Amino acid sequence: MKTIVFGSTGFIGSHTVEQLVLKGHEVTAVVRPHSNVAFFKSLDMRIVEIDYSDTASIKEVIEGHEVVYNCIGSVGLSSKIDLEHSVEIELTKKLVKAASLSGANRFVQLSSIVVYDFHSSEPLDESYCIKPQYPIQQLLLKREEAVRKVGKETGITTIIIRPASAIGRRDYTSFFSRLFQQHMNDQFPLVKNGKAKVSLVDTRDVGRAMEWLGSYPFSAGSTNIFVLKGFDTTWRNLKEGIDEVRGIKANIRDLSGVVENPTSYSLRTFHTDRIWNDEKIRNLGFTIKYSQKESIKNAVQSLLEREKETGVKGR
Repeated sequence: MKTIVFGSTGFIGSHTVEQLVLKGHEVTAVVRPHSNVAFFKSLDMRIVEIDYSDTASIKEVIEGHEVVYNCIGSVGLSSKIDLEHSVEIELTKKLVKAASLSGANRFVQLSSIVVYDFHSSEPLDESYCIKPQYPIQQLLLKREEAVRKVGKETGITTIIIRPASAIGRRDYTSFFSRLFQQHMNDQFPLVKNGKAKVSLVDTRDVGRAMEWLGSYPFSAGSTNIFVLKGFDTTWRNLKEGIDEVRGIKANIRDLSGVVENPTSYSLRTFHTDRIWNDEKIRNLGFTIKYSQKESIKNAVQSLLEREKETGVKGR
């Protein structure tokens, strides 16, 4: 399978590239000028720099590829979002259209469980009717809608994946790296003793799922959406897992009094059960490989290695 990955140097993008290469596919990693591609040097693949403002060059670089992956990340939770003039949405439209015009038969879009609102604490799946409470949720929904709309207009098969919050190597900005830094500072934040439940996933399994979705025999021209998780846990259990790998029991910073009625997205995740139901992708045959213990160990070891190299905790 000839594949091309946009957003290839990102946290999830790099794992998508890695898993595609491990499965023996031909891979082109699209990067911005001056991107850090050190990790890719160990992989048998092609690297192409691109100017995203040049639509013709996007179409040209996609030509000859069967499956297009868009792993370009959305803005951060705290970023200012302009829904009327969103670069993320316009670029996504541009990529889907270019994929169709270039002869690709499939477009796989990385989304996020951040899209889900906090109106329910029950396990949520793809059929849940989302009522956005934050601009980032509106942005993610609009981007998904753009993928589906262009897919229906052009006939290209589209697949959207909403993975749970991920843990793994090459993590520079995720929730886990921030929590790890707090653990290193001996101030691990928890709300109500960390009893809230949360679904997480190993980034290697996200990469495996991306590869699998690119290969699965979906009907031509269909639109598909999938939730993905690796395991269910609690914030307290996650903290104890880091304790075990580091061999140090970090102190807890109790935020219960501060966030009795949280308003920010990040704080609400500590306060509310966030469990996902991914039976849809599992019923089609995809299986998770990495356990919670394996995921935490892999991620913590990576962050500790980086700390030794840079001298900066958790980065």
